Amino acid sequence: MKYVFYALLVNVACIFTVTTANAQDSYRNQIGDRLDNDQYINPYHDRYYLAGQFINFTTVLSSNKDCAGIFGSTVAKKTLEIEIGQQIYGPFASWARDPSLQDRPYTGYLFAGAAINWMYENETALKITAQVGTIGPASLAERVMKGFHHAFNLKDPEGWQYQLNNEVGVNIEGHYTRLLYRNESSLFDVAAVPSLRIGNTFSNVTAGAQLRIGSIEKFSQSASNNSRVSLGGEKQKTEFYFFAIPQLSYIAYDATIQGGMFIKDKGPVHFDPIRLVFTQQLGLQFASKRWSASYTAILRTREIGSGSSALGHQWGSIAMAYRFGKN
Repeated sequence: MKYVFYALLVNVACIFTVTTANAQDSYRNQIGDRLDNDQYINPYHDRYYLAGQFINFTTVLSSNKDCAGIFGSTVAKKTLEIEIGQQIYGPFASWARDPSLQDRPYTGYLFAGAAINWMYENETALKITAQVGTIGPASLAERVMKGFHHAFNLKDPEGWQYQLNNEVGVNIEGHYTRLLYRNESSLFDVAAVPSLRIGNTFSNVTAGAQLRIGSIEKFSQSASNNSRVSLGGEKQKTEFYFFAIPQLSYIAYDATIQGGMFIKDKGPVHFDPIRLVFTQQLGLQFASKRWSASYTAILRTREIGSGSSALGHQWGSIAMAYRFGKN
């Protein structure tokens, strides 16, 4: 795994070098990918949220400022995002064949989703996302995990026969951004970023703030809102900034811990979640006209309740995006 980590860092460095020569053009579409792995923080760390892989496509729907908004401002831009992804979860010890040694269920979450993102002239944004997915063997997590271990001649993970059972899930999420403060030189800002997620896979409410320091754009043109796509006429500068996003979440339901909400036989290993969970994200974001790249470290407090010895955990996320469809 450490060789994969180093290769990804080299790719990010190459993107930083190439993009400095990009012409100042605008692009309508974007394709991106994101890889999550706990070993992106510690190559010897392998627990709980084991890995995630996501492919997404974003296109701008409008940016003509001719539509009244619901937050006392006109719409600066509206985008459509489509994403497919898979997340893989497991206990602290991937060799734990005995369910009594498993402090988190084995499972995966395979999904497809779409989102509409409205960005307003007054530096607010509203994103509504709908996802359809599944946990359990149908998520293909066991196949992917074992295939990866086989490809790199690693020890086969054991215990997947005790994974959670299948359940199809439908989840809706609303994410709101509101600028609270930005200094005169536009090198630092703070925004409120609350969110609400409702569904039979995930249900939670989150209060959070986003801090950015460096070369930043307003939210309707920033990589922080995945809004670097444009129909033309925008003067976008290169972004390169540090960000921090502290978040406090109330967990009403998490099917990757508790099993399917609407099935009686959830699987042989499942737990109740801890209701209040704190997450801290720290990272670096780069974005030019055509390329974006970021690295994020995510640190989360313990999220699994009684009956489990699970601790808090952390993972890293590496994301890259390429814009095309020149105006």
